[in-house]
Amino acid sequence: MKRIAIGLVVSAVAALGGAGIADAAGYPTSDFGGDISGGRTGGTLTWYNRAVGVSGFVRDDPTAGSTTVTFEFRQAGTLFDVQTRTASDDQKNFGWTEPGPAGGFSKVDIYLGRNGSKILIASVPRKV
Repeated sequence: MKRIAIGLVVSAVAALGGAGIADAAGYPTSDFGGDISGGRTGGTLTWYNRAVGVSGFVRDDPTAGSTTVTFEFRQAGTLFDVQTRTASDDQKNFGWTEPGPAGGFSKVDIYLGRNGSKILIASVPRKV
């Protein structure tokens, strides 16, 4: 009797653990990257139901000034939020989850700039 109970518990844990891994791996992703004179960025967007996970880096070459990557989160034509990450003479890694509106974001516009400039390097549509 104990063997049956232990077997059922082990089977249930394995089934739940496997489902959790499959679900986490099942979210669609979009890679991004770009460079400008003196700086670069790259990373991955993970498209959750409403939110977008953002992970990557921004690198600034050792010259005067700094490099900033800007993320604009949009649903249709509406801008919901803007996030920036900046590096000065080094590389900064980043990662966060941007909470989204009902229905989720439809795209993320990504800009890269140095010393106040801002150049569109990617307009990434939602992957489903």
